[in-house]
Amino acid sequence: MSLYERRKQQQNLARLHEECELNYQRLHRIIPDSCTLGARFSLQYNDRPQSGIRLQIIEVTKYTSTLFITADRAGPHWLPQIEVKVRVYRDARMAEVIEWCTDRTIPWALTETKGMQARDEKWQWNIFLSELLSHGLRHGMTELEA
Repeated sequence: MSLYERRKQQQNLARLHEECELNYQRLHRIIPDSCTLGARFSLQYNDRPQSGIRLQIIEVTKYTSTLFITADRAGPHWLPQIEVKVRVYRDARMAEVIEWCTDRTIPWALTETKGMQARDEKWQWNIFLSELLSHGLRHGMTELEA
């Protein structure tokens, strides 16, 4: 399969929805109740207790919640801290990335490339979220902060 065919396949809406459903399940394992505004959760890595992933519920509406997720940098000092906003759709049981690095919002559909955005950018960031959550669940333990 060529790279073009793979990228086209990755933009499939059904596959994006499937990934958003899996991200919801992963988040639900970390945050069983996403309706408490201001609640904070963290996944501290067992092998590096000084680093991990922090999640905070920053907005709650009737059917959705918005989470702010930060992950400590584990690489070089010039690598920025990861910051991602995720909208959790409780009625649809889906979670999708809506913003990252606090300055770039992901449009629903990228019909043309603007600036540095790729056509499959929404797909890439939702896959990144799934990898981040999977890594945290595999190598960390959940802690609830008051």
